[in-house]
Parts: sequence; structure tokens; C-alpha cells
Amino acid sequence: MRPTLRIAIAIEKTLKSPFWFGFWVTFFLWAVATTNLFKITDFGRNTSLDALTKFYPFESLYPNNSGSFVFVNIDDNSLKTIGQWPWPRQISAKLIDKISQSGAAAIGVDILFAEKDRFSPDNLSQSLGISKKEIMTIGALNGDKILGEIVKETPAVLAFALSNQKINNKETLANHFVLMGEPPYYLLNAQSLIQPIPELQGAKGMGFVNTNKSEGMIRETPLVVQFQDNFFPSLALDMLRVAQGADNHVMKQSDLGESVLIKTGQLTVRANDEGSFIFHHGHMNRFTQIPASEILSNQTFDFKNKIVIIGASAAGLGDIHSSNLEDDIPGPLFHLQLMDQVLSDRYITYHVFYDRLIFLLCAGLSILFSFLMLRVAYRYVLIGIPALAAILIFLSVERFLHAGFIFNTPIALVLLFSGSMTTYFNQIAQKIMLGRAVEKDIADAKDVQTTLFPAPDSISNISGGVIPYKSLSGDFIDYFKVGNKICFIEGDVSGKGIPSALLMARSVALFRLFARHNLAADMIAKRINDELYSHGTADKFVTSVMGWYDMEKQEITFVNCGHNPVLLIDETTHQLFDQTSPPLGVVGKEDFSPSVVTLAYAPKNVLYIVTDGISEAMIKVAKDKEQEIGMEGLLRITQKQTTFTAMQRVEQTLGLIRNQKLRATDDATILVIMHESIAPHETSEKNAV
Repeated sequence: MRPTLRIAIAIEKTLKSPFWFGFWVTFFLWAVATTNLFKITDFGRNTSLDALTKFYPFESLYPNNSGSFVFVNIDDNSLKTIGQWPWPRQISAKLIDKISQSGAAAIGVDILFAEKDRFSPDNLSQSLGISKKEIMTIGALNGDKILGEIVKETPAVLAFALSNQKINNKETLANHFVLMGEPPYYLLNAQSLIQPIPELQGAKGMGFVNTNKSEGMIRETPLVVQFQDNFFPSLALDMLRVAQGADNHVMKQSDLGESVLIKTGQLTVRANDEGSFIFHHGHMNRFTQIPASEILSNQTFDFKNKIVIIGASAAGLGDIHSSNLEDDIPGPLFHLQLMDQVLSDRYITYHVFYDRLIFLLCAGLSILFSFLMLRVAYRYVLIGIPALAAILIFLSVERFLHAGFIFNTPIALVLLFSGSMTTYFNQIAQKIMLGRAVEKDIADAKDVQTTLFPAPDSISNISGGVIPYKSLSGDFIDYFKVGNKICFIEGDVSGKGIPSALLMARSVALFRLFARHNLAADMIAKRINDELYSHGTADKFVTSVMGWYDMEKQEITFVNCGHNPVLLIDETTHQLFDQTSPPLGVVGKEDFSPSVVTLAYAPKNVLYIVTDGISEAMIKVAKDKEQEIGMEGLLRITQKQTTFTAMQRVEQTLGLIRNQKLRATDDATILVIMHESIAPHETSEKNAV
């Protein structure tokens, strides 16, 4: 077999089989998740962290440490009170000094002092065109020098920034890192540093303030960065060092290499293999916030042994960010969140190996359920999958709360449901398409079935019609001329649907075959009975009236094989002829011997042959009550058709059902035979009910 043919057969098999369709969908999603194509795994992990954070914010698990931190806020009111930003450096020095005198353990300054003070004597001299000596004579202070002296004497930790652009400045920051073993391979490498001015580099500590944003949110931040051959801490990490009075950070990789361990004083801080720290955010209003203007106004505050960070919430200063829990958060509060987690020993971790293991397990279970979906009741699969999903969610929550571990739950759930649900919906789709195909086939069969019936006006003095109760009819009629005689038949196949329609078509074909041989009515019935009994089924039979109208003798002969009574009417009287044998196909030829009814046909005679769809049609007799019309009701209808042709009698009777004046409960069929001397003529229809 050619390879292209094999591929075509495989594709056809996949498209036709619900299982293989579900299998390949699951396999594709597993491959995408395992390779992190389109960053889908990162998205799933972030979604899991976001959901867990919203349900279990940090302070719900660790409510006690937030009192150790204070945010000194350069807010809009402080700018209004002190003046526009940036303030003269001596004001910042005063702010740091007052906080230090109140006993703060560490003071982080989330402000970049990368340029000279604009209010320094040098800058004022250049901008005002006055000599530096004159400027200093009138009281101008060297704010950079003052601030530099303060940060040397206080536990201040100043901020610097990382830059992706190459800046031609020499790195002069103090290095407080001691490396044990090989350096971590995946650490962030900075292209350059935006450092504080030289006057400020005598501070007790310095840390970078850059962070990571994903989808506009801060979910994690680097703790350590490599620049050239040195390592530098984040602002929060160095604040913890200064608060403990430690000289250095000691860094090494974990034994398995999946994380970076940083010993800072008495604390061991854990980061992932890239040196990043994942936030378990809480609501930031748990931290004490004090406007900077209140501290500068000589109000007294107790900061003893507290870790304080100075930063801005003023909208115009642009240090506002979002977390997966809140929007519009001042940047300094993220540093407090990090330190709060470290002091609470709360670390959020994940591992790619465990992600892939769970993906493989969920994909395997999904394929298994796809297989079972086609072999057991749906309810077992539809119970089993949600149960496994509930277990996975429970484990995800439990591990997050007790170990800080993040399962990639959303992607795992997608994989778990993908195969079985794809198989399920594919199977439903195939059933729908099959149903539509069957409906089309039935509609086509209905069109074909109507061609089996003679046209209502094909013979002037005989006419008939069928209204199927559903799409296909089990009732049938046929009549045609053989020489100077007209043969006719009306039948009703037991049951409904396609099997009955097929037996109906066979019965019509047999009747035509035997009638064209000009056999007597009872002989035709016997031949049809033999065929149906020999090759039929026990639960299928045909009731029928068949016979001949001899137009030369003006004589009608017929047999009634288990059918409704035949109604003969004239101007004043009527007569019913009941069945003369069992239905066709019920008994063998030894027990089947129908009696022939012979009628001399007078000019005013009309013969009505109907199925029970008409005789058992329902008519409303009260507001909420119906009853069958019976043969008496049919007689009343015929009594109002005295001037009608055969075709008009058929159309008017069936019209009562089409117009819902009668409610049919089965196929409705009528055959009307009039004396051939009655010339057809048009007349207006009357309401026969």
C-alpha cells in the first residue's frame, strides 16, 4: 500500500472515530503544554497562582509580621506641604535622620539619586549665573554632602537600577555577596547599572529596584543579579541584611540546582534557579503608612526595630503598579511584601518536572476516559472525570497552603477533560450529522413513496390519498386499469417507520405483479399472503382490501383481509362489509382462505375504504374532551359529499385532518370508488363536520 494511501486512511479513521479524534486532540495539547509552546504553561501557572491568591491572600495565612514594617509615603499631600518633587537633598536627609533616631532597624529608600541635587550650589550657580561662593553665602547648602553623611551614619539602604543599555560609567558599588561553589547559571545579567552619585555610595546598603511584569502585573521579582563578575541584591534583600547587622550575603545553588539559596544574617532566603522570588500577595493596606510630611513636621513616631521604606504613592511620580490581588499599588509596598514573606518563611515554588509529570498523567487519564466513553455508560465517565478534577484541585490548594507549591492546575484540567469531552462532543456531532443524513434519506424516501401511489385524478371515478402520521407511511393505495376492469387495493402495515414503509412498498409491488396477471381478488390475496408469510417476520402483517371493478358487468368483487369495514352508500342507505380473513402474513396458506364479496354496482353507489387513521381520528366534543369519529362519523361526512367527484370526496375528507378539524393518531388513508357512469364535475367544497 502506498504511503499516501495509508495516510489518507489514517486521517479518515481519525475523523470518523470519536476515540481517535479525542486521542489526537489530547496528544496535541499535551505536546503544546510540555514544550510551553505559545507560553501556555506560563499562562496556566500564572492563572493558578492568581486564583489561589484571590482565595487565600497572604495575610489570611500569616497575619502577624506586617506590624514590623512601615511605609513612609511621599503622597500628594506631602508634595503639597513640602513642595514639588524632587525635594532638596537635605530634606531627604532630614527625613532619613528622624526615622533613624526613632529606632528603625533598616531604612530603604525607593528613590534613585542618580544625578546631582538640582538645589546644590553648583547647579544653582549655573542656572542663576551667580558664583558658587555667593550662593553659599546666602545659605545654599550642599544637600548631596549632607545626605551622604546621613546615610553613612544610619541604617539606610539606597536604590539603584539595572539598565539594558550600555552606559559608560564604572561600577563603584560595594559588593556584599560571598559566593560558595559555582555561580548560578541562569541568573539575570545586567548590561549596566544606574548608580547613586558618588557622595551617597558610603551608605550601609544598596539594592536594585527593578522587577518583572507579566500581563501588566508583578507576580515575581529578582532577588539577585549578576553584573560583570559581581553579584548585587535587590533593595528588599539588602534591607534585611542591614536590619540584622550582617556584613554579607552568602549565595550558593541548591544540591539539585533547582533553586538559589542566599544566607542573609540569620535568614536563608530561597529563590528559583533564575534568582527570582515569587510573590504570594496579600492586601497592602495591612502595612502601616505614614505621610512623609507628618514626620518632617516634627511629629513623634516610634519606629523601634521596625523596617521602614521611603517611597512615593503620588500619582505624578509614576511608581504605581498592579498585583494579581489589587490594582494601583505604590512600588515600595512590593518590597515590604517580599520581606514579610521572607520573615514568615513563605516561599512559592514550582518545578517544570512536576508540571510535565502531571501533564502526562492527566493526558493518559483523558485518553483512558475517551476509550471508556465509547464502552460504558456516559454517567460513569461524567462522574469519574469531575471526581479526578476535584482531587487535583484539592491537592493544588493543599500543596499551595502548606508547602507554597504551585501545580499548573488549569492546563492539567484542560488535558484531563480534553480527550473525553472531545470524544463526547464528537460522538454527539456524528449522531447529529447521522440524524440529519437519516432525515434527508427519510425525506427522499417520502418523495419516492409518493410515486408508488397513483395520481388522485388518474381515473375519473376512483381516487385515493394518504396522509402519513410521521415522515413515512405504512398505509398504501393503488389502482389501475387491466383491460376493461380496474384493480384496486388499500392496505395498512402494522407498526410505523422505515420497516413498515419497506413492507408497504413490497406489498404494492406484489399486488401489481399478481393483478396484471388478471387473477381473482382472493387469488391475489393468497399469493401476497404466501410471500409475506414465507419471507416476513412474526411481528409484521398487512391489513388490506383488494378487488376488481368490472366496468362491463358493473360489478365489484373484493376481499377484506383484517381491514376496517368497507362502507357502501347510495342515496338513502348504507352497508358495511367487515373482514373476511386474517391480515396478510399472519397465517400460512393452509389457514388463509378469504371470502370474496361480490356487489352489483348501481349508478348511485359509492364505495369508501379507509384505514383506522380516519375511523379513529379524534374530534372535539367539549372544551377538554375528544372522541373517535368511528365509522358513524365517516358516514356523516359522506352524507355531505353527495355532489362531489371521487377526487373531491378524498380531498375534502383528508382536508379535515390537514385543517386540524380532526386529529389523526395514525396514517390516514382513503380510497373512493364511484360508479363509472357518474360524470366528474366541479362543485364547491362544503364543511362535512
